[in-house]
Amino acid sequence: MKNQFIAFALFVCLISSCKKTTSRALIPNGNYSGVLEVSSSAYKMPFTYPIAITFENETYKISPDPARKDGGGSGTYVFDGTIGNFNDVNVWKTDFDSNLILNGEYEIQSNGNNLVLIKRFKASTQTPPPAVTISQMYYKYILKKSN
Repeated sequence: MKNQFIAFALFVCLISSCKKTTSRALIPNGNYSGVLEVSSSAYKMPFTYPIAITFENETYKISPDPARKDGGGSGTYVFDGTIGNFNDVNVWKTDFDSNLILNGEYEIQSNGNNLVLIKRFKASTQTPPPAVTISQMYYKYILKKSN
C-alpha cells in the first residue's frame, strides 16, 4: 500500500510538472503608438491618422490626435481566441464616422512589439437596391509598443 501511494504521488508530480503556462495576453500591457489606417474599395490610397493607445489590464485609453476634432476614447476589452471585443465607454456626437472609434470586434495580430487590430463587421443580410454601389471600408490599427 505504501509503494502504491508513493507511485501515485510521483505520478501526480510528474503530470503537474509537465504543464506549461501559455496564458500570454494577446495585447501585452503598455503604451503603443502608430496609425489608424482607413481604406476603401473606392480609395486609391488609404487615409492614416496618428494614434497612441495605452493598454492596461483589459482597459484601454487613446490619446487623441490634436489635428483631429474627434478622437480619443477609452473602455474595456475581452478576448475570444484572436478576436477582441472592445467596448468604448464615452458619449460621442454623431457627425463623424463612428468606426474611427475603437469599439466593436477586431481581429488581433500580435508579434513581439508589433500589434495590428483589424475591424470586423457583421455580415449584412439586406441586399442593396440594384442602382446602389457599395464601397467596403476597412479600419486597421497598426501599432508598435513603446519601450
